[in-house]
Amino acid sequence: MLDERFRKGRLSTGTDARGGTTALGHPRGDLLLLLVGLPAAGLALGLALPRLARWASGSPVLPWRQAVEFVGGLDALWQTGIVMAVGLVAGVVLSFMALAEDMTLELTDTEVRTERGDETRAFARTDVSAVFIDGQQLVLLGTDSAELLRGGHAPRAADVAAAFRAHGYPWRDGDPYAALFHRWIPEAPGLPAEMHALLAARKGALKRDKGRDARELAELARGLGYVVRDEGKDQYWRALVTGA
Repeated sequence: MLDERFRKGRLSTGTDARGGTTALGHPRGDLLLLLVGLPAAGLALGLALPRLARWASGSPVLPWRQAVEFVGGLDALWQTGIVMAVGLVAGVVLSFMALAEDMTLELTDTEVRTERGDETRAFARTDVSAVFIDGQQLVLLGTDSAELLRGGHAPRAADVAAAFRAHGYPWRDGDPYAALFHRWIPEAPGLPAEMHALLAARKGALKRDKGRDARELAELARGLGYVVRDEGKDQYWRALVTGA
């Protein structure tokens, strides 16, 4: 059974004129690709994998030769069926992981609600000073210039921009404070010891691929008067802007 959100259509893009609510999520084409395309690709890969392994096993320089030759030896019908089933399951898992990672949005003139996995957050329009897209991530800034929200978004960037503008949010083409960021260098002057410790802990969380821990540490930086963002493997920081 599909998740309740899918059956209720909350991942579609559209505006409810009566209630003044815009729901933004995966476009239908993207949703179809995720829910059908990835499992189908996994199924096809499972079918082709033994043949690919037999072809690759002829190479004189082949890493993991024993594993490749084992897969290439799976030529019985039932063995091929098992490999295809594994590919199908992998495709399904990947599709739902992709859905869980991207945020879906619900906007009104007074509030924006976001949902990512089992995490739902809400922000009042009066608490938002700027909205923009940074790379592949949607960012909401508060009235103190701190990041209220940062995360990958399901809808297309043009749809996101149009929706926020339609509801009167302060949309920006980029980060209005981008020029204020500095790359973090451990123990470099200009930051208090507490921020150096926080950024060191956050670096460890990023290395362990603990995305939620990294986000929580970035939120803690706000209490110390700073904003944190990532560029590649580097962390960048800036001080909050008073009166933003």
